[in-house]
Amino acid sequence: MDPIENGELENLEIPRYFICPISMQLMRDPITVCTGITYDRESMEKWIYSCGKNTCPVTMQVMSNFDMTPNHTLRRLIQGWCLANTSKGVQQIPTPRPPVDPNQIKKLLRDFESCLPFQVVNGLKKLKALADESEANRRCIADCDGDSALISVIETNSVEMESGGYECAMVCEEALGILYKLPMADKTAESLTMSRILQPISWILKRGTCNARFHSVMLLKTICSSGQKRLQQLVVNANEDLFDGLLQLVTEEVCPQATASSLEVLMAICSPCRNNRIKAIEAGAIYVLIELLPESQIPTCEKMLCLLDILCECAEGRATTIDHAMGIASISKKIIRVSPAATEKAVRILWSLCKFSPTPRLLNEMVQMGAVNKLCMLQQLAYTLKTKHMAREMLRENGKHWRSSACVPSHLTIIYG
Repeated sequence: MDPIENGELENLEIPRYFICPISMQLMRDPITVCTGITYDRESMEKWIYSCGKNTCPVTMQVMSNFDMTPNHTLRRLIQGWCLANTSKGVQQIPTPRPPVDPNQIKKLLRDFESCLPFQVVNGLKKLKALADESEANRRCIADCDGDSALISVIETNSVEMESGGYECAMVCEEALGILYKLPMADKTAESLTMSRILQPISWILKRGTCNARFHSVMLLKTICSSGQKRLQQLVVNANEDLFDGLLQLVTEEVCPQATASSLEVLMAICSPCRNNRIKAIEAGAIYVLIELLPESQIPTCEKMLCLLDILCECAEGRATTIDHAMGIASISKKIIRVSPAATEKAVRILWSLCKFSPTPRLLNEMVQMGAVNKLCMLQQLAYTLKTKHMAREMLRENGKHWRSSACVPSHLTIIYG
C-alpha cells in the first residue's frame, strides 16, 4: 500500500530524492544499482525480471551487473520523514525484510514429498507468504526448482482430489496459486500442458474456489502466450472437462479478468483445431455466447463474437447458431451499436452463415431482426473495406429473397434486385 494514497495529501511536498524514478512513488526499500542511481527495490526488480530490461532507466546505460545494494541511509531518512508527517495522514514504512534464504525454500520443498496433505497445505501457505513478499523471493523459489516441486504436488494429490478428498483439493489449489505468481519457465509450461496435469486443472476450473479457478485460467492464458510449441501441446491435450470449466467461468462471471482470460484461452485452443471447435460446441459454447451477448460490455462482447466466429467456421457451429432462437437477433444487435471490431466480427458471422447455410429461416430472420437494414447502412459509414465487402456480398447474393420484404429499404431492390 502506498504510504501516501489519501486524496487530501496531494499537496504534501515530498522530497524529490525520496521518489523512485520508475514508479514516481515514495520509495519503501531504496536500493542503488551499479550506475549509482537509487530506485525502489520492487520497481527495479520488475524492470529487470518482469520487463526483461538490462539498462538503467535513468541513464539508459547497459548495466554490468544486477546487484542491488540497500541504501540504508536513504531508507532511514524516508522513514523519519514519514514519522514526522504521520499527523498529516502519512503512513509509516516498515523496515523491509531481507530476501529469503534458498536453504529455507529447499527445505520446504523437500518436506512436501513426505508430509500428509494437511501438513503440505501448511507448508504451501508458508511458501505463498514468502512469494507474496517480493519479486526476489519469487525468483528464488523458481531458482530452487519450486515450479517442478509444485507440479509434482498437484500430480500426487490429483486422484484423491477428484475422488472427493477435501485436503487434497486444498493442496492442489494452494500449489496452483503459487505457480501463478512464479515466472513461467519453458519446462513449467510444458509440464502444465500434459494430460495428467491438465486434468486436475480442469477439475479446479469447475469445482474449485473462486481464487483457485482464477489462478488456473490465468496459468492457461500464460501458456497460450508462451510460444507456438506450448500452445500446440495445449491444443492437442485439451479435454472435454477443460472446455466445461472454461465455459462455466464465462457463464458465472467470477470476475471480468477471469471471463476475458477464459474467452482468450478458448479462442487460442479452438482456432487451429476443428476437433476442439467441435468439443466446445458440444460443451454448449454457442448457447453460452448467444445468451450472454445481449448484456455484455464492449471488451467482453468483442471476444465473444470473435470466439463465435471461430466456432462458425465448421458446419456444426453454423447449424447450432441458426437453430438457437436468439442466435441471429443477438448477433444482429451488435452491428454498428458496439464498436468497429464487434461490427466486423458480427458481419463476418452472418456472412459465414449466408455463404454456407443460406436457409430460408436464416434469411427471413435477418430481415426481421434488422440485420439487412444494417448491412445497407454499413455501405454509407466509415467501416473497413473488408467489412463493407462482406456486407455487399450478402446483399448481392440474397437481394432477390430480401427485396420483397417491406422491412428492406426500397433502394435495395434497385441496387441488388
